[in-house]
Amino acid sequence: KDDILSNVNELDPEYVSALFDGYSSRFESELVDVLHYRGHILVYDALKSALQKLEKSTSSIQQVVDLGCGTGLLGELIANDMPSAIVSGVDLSRRMVDISRQRRSRNGDDVYASVAVSDAAEYLSTRNERSVDCILASDVFIYVGDIEKILGESARVLVKDGLVGFTVESFDFHREDKDSRGLKLLSCGRFGHSKKYIHDIAASKGFDVMS
Repeated sequence: KDDILSNVNELDPEYVSALFDGYSSRFESELVDVLHYRGHILVYDALKSALQKLEKSTSSIQQVVDLGCGTGLLGELIANDMPSAIVSGVDLSRRMVDISRQRRSRNGDDVYASVAVSDAAEYLSTRNERSVDCILASDVFIYVGDIEKILGESARVLVKDGLVGFTVESFDFHREDKDSRGLKLLSCGRFGHSKKYIHDIAASKGFDVMS
């Protein structure tokens, strides 16, 4: 079983779409209210920390892409604190997209300028080069697996010194496990990404890991 799991690099997009279509109506009530989910807060705090390290203001962020935007938890944080930013969302789940399109900021404005039903890498491939300031993904890559294509497209569409912020589920990578590259489908059904995997993929696409 472990050998089979270690050789899986991605999940079927239709499976992921169906999973979250079915979960959409109770997503926030269970995730936030019951499980006290903070993934979106962690990503947003990491973004603000990176901006401070780079001595850049939040107003420098004009174009944001929210990968796997779900119901819009992360997008709302951005819209509330960075009202000048144009936030574009994308998600595989049509029902999640329908919910996020209705989400409003504290000022009553639409959180998202647009929300697409699409795979993350495919969506990024439609964006122009050097057109995005920041790409964020809160608990998305655990359902994606291999993020090489996503980071490759991110490198293409980001402006100079653009930022990518995301969460992963880490696991203990053993160097003798040469087949996994530090990427593994865990028994819980989500992907684990080792620190080595993240650093290797980031470096191959020209990114510096800040945290």
